[in-house]
Amino acid sequence: MTPLDSGIRIASFALWTSLTLAGCLRPGLSRSVEATVAAQPATDEQPLVIWDGARIRPRNVGTGRYGRIDFWDGGKSWASCDSKPKCQATLVAKLGVGVDGINDDAAKGLEFHAAGSGWAGASWNWFAWWPPTAGTNLRSYRSLTFQIRVEPKSADAAPDPRTVEVRLACSNGNKTTARAMVQKYDGRFDDGKWHKITIPIADLSRSEGAQFDWERVWEFRLSTWSTTPRDFNIYLDQIAAEK
Repeated sequence: MTPLDSGIRIASFALWTSLTLAGCLRPGLSRSVEATVAAQPATDEQPLVIWDGARIRPRNVGTGRYGRIDFWDGGKSWASCDSKPKCQATLVAKLGVGVDGINDDAAKGLEFHAAGSGWAGASWNWFAWWPPTAGTNLRSYRSLTFQIRVEPKSADAAPDPRTVEVRLACSNGNKTTARAMVQKYDGRFDDGKWHKITIPIADLSRSEGAQFDWERVWEFRLSTWSTTPRDFNIYLDQIAAEK
């Protein structure tokens, strides 16, 4: 054996010994940490969050702006009504009106305000309509879910619950899904409390939704209609796609 071979063997043995000792001496996870890790579902089983005012952690596997798949403040709104100037319609992200708003003033929600008669609607585009080909791939998901709370100025100013509907829009030709009437999925959604609504993707894919591009989804739409003047707020939070 040459002196060079001997030196290499001694160095290798020293490296192996140090790595072995490091592995033995390294502290393991605490039970609480182990429990937390074990309790977390696999990534592909987690909801894909479109809006959550509590600011959940983003996952960088989307398409479009920043490649992000979970969104909160990043977006822009649009709102309108058809009896201007006698009507009002706005959609804003607002502090303290989300699901956790009572316990956390920093938690945001989406506030849709409408006043007047006729049609009123709004949308939230979590890409802010840019780039024009942006979108989130929802093809592998089975349900659209969201939290909703209705707050009228007075009992007779509440929205007609039979006309409150939601849709999704995609960047591919501005196509939309089929309309989904919220009352169909929860008959008491307008009682002033928070309600989680679950709409099967299959329902949104019917009729006009048959040509919808589920790989380029970028907008959540809400609308209502009334023959008499109304004045109310509808709050939205925790909009997501679930498997």
